[in-house]
Amino acid sequence: GDAPANQGGFLGPKSGVNSVKAALSAWDDTLVEIKGKIISQVGHEKYKFSDGKDTIIIEIDDEDWGGLSVGPDETITIYGEVDGNTLKANEIDVKRITK
Repeated sequence: GDAPANQGGFLGPKSGVNSVKAALSAWDDTLVEIKGKIISQVGHEKYKFSDGKDTIIIEIDDEDWGGLSVGPDETITIYGEVDGNTLKANEIDVKRITK
């Protein structure tokens, strides 16, 4: 069942990955929560994302935008998981975005 609401607990991210640098070296399927900006679109549903220090390719399915329109100057938080692949650099599969 659900834990009581007043039990308390950890309020930080569900995993240690809250920077692009960490996501680039994380295992496949590691949960991420990163604040940053989308710099440009680089392919179908693929975007270049920066947290101000490092950049990574993120994949946002068209239906996962949740109605948000995001400009390149707007800071957003992406929630998702690392898409690890030995043949190319890690990417992030974004499940949810908040402004």
